[in-house]
Amino acid sequence: MEEIFPKFSEAEYRRREAVVRREMEARGLDAMVIAGDSGGRTANQASVYWLTNWLDPMVNYVVMTRTCGPFLFVSYPLFLHTAKRAARGETIECGALNPGPDIAKRLIDLGHAKGRIGISGVRNIAKGSMLADHRDALVKAMPEAEFVDALEAMVAARMIKSPEEIEWFERGAELTDKVIAHMAQSMEIGMPEYQISTLIHEVVLPEGGNVRLQFFGATPMDAPEIIFPWQYPSNRKLQRGDVLLTEISASWGGCSGQIQRAFAIGAKPTPLYQRLYDVAAECYYRIFEVLKPGATDADVRNAAIFIEKEGFRTLDILIHGWGLQIEPPRVDLPGAMIKRELTPVTFEKGMLIVIQPNIVTADGKAGLQTGNLVLIEENGCRSLQKYPMEFIRVQ
Repeated sequence: MEEIFPKFSEAEYRRREAVVRREMEARGLDAMVIAGDSGGRTANQASVYWLTNWLDPMVNYVVMTRTCGPFLFVSYPLFLHTAKRAARGETIECGALNPGPDIAKRLIDLGHAKGRIGISGVRNIAKGSMLADHRDALVKAMPEAEFVDALEAMVAARMIKSPEEIEWFERGAELTDKVIAHMAQSMEIGMPEYQISTLIHEVVLPEGGNVRLQFFGATPMDAPEIIFPWQYPSNRKLQRGDVLLTEISASWGGCSGQIQRAFAIGAKPTPLYQRLYDVAAECYYRIFEVLKPGATDADVRNAAIFIEKEGFRTLDILIHGWGLQIEPPRVDLPGAMIKRELTPVTFEKGMLIVIQPNIVTADGKAGLQTGNLVLIEENGCRSLQKYPMEFIRVQ
């Protein structure tokens, strides 16, 4: 039948299956149960969606073995007709309200009653696993099996992007750039912040895209109240002398761009905010220059450490990986205001990285972020965002 939902080529999905099976083999797994849920603005569906093209409105699972699958378990019978048209997999089915016994039966029928089974939960900002009652039912139905955490297997599998994936992320980045341009041209003093959301959707929806993130919030530059944008549009009206802080991601087929820009509303940036922007932009370019295959987290920190010597700190993470959700690696400075899990990393060709210095005054009262989604290529990195790196003026 005609494809009516965005979908990658079958060759791309077969590539993904092969990558997952290599991760399974490396970890000594006979099978994997891969979980997805509707949290994190669909980001918690990353692994299931990546393998099957299915974004479930609730909780769903994929079963894979070293030779069979993916087998997709949809959450609710009402969604099954959509899954059978939009998704792909060796089977697509909907079982009982608690799918644990159905998953167990599939694994037992495939000969893995005594197997080593990896459970891959979700990893976005935080970590999670299967719902407890689903996992308990699965374990109870397979008393001779060994169950181990395999979340990192799927994180590793999704880490390096294929050329086909990169094309879709480029399309999401282009939509994201168009959003920023439309905001710059259309925002007005007195406009309620929630109308900015209308501007964003005016760009994205007519092109068949979606809005992944729309973080924005304005505050007076001479008496700032926030150092990071709101996560939901507010009723506050834009005022002359405001700075509008933003973090925007528009997506195509789940593949999003990401951009951070500041807007000065009806006035020039104050000396403090201009200085914050200048340091953020310099930090961005210094990191951009060192990101290449073989570079490490230490190279990124060395490029950015001048921030602290200038008397500033960071709030949001300095850089993070990107895909269908926020991915590893994460790199930050010792003086960061928010402490996160950081692990050593050596960068590789095909990684998507968001460089996003969020520069904050030492007293934590004023802050500004600027950044882009970039791709690590053979000899360096390339920004997928094309909108100019500037402190945008709105008259």
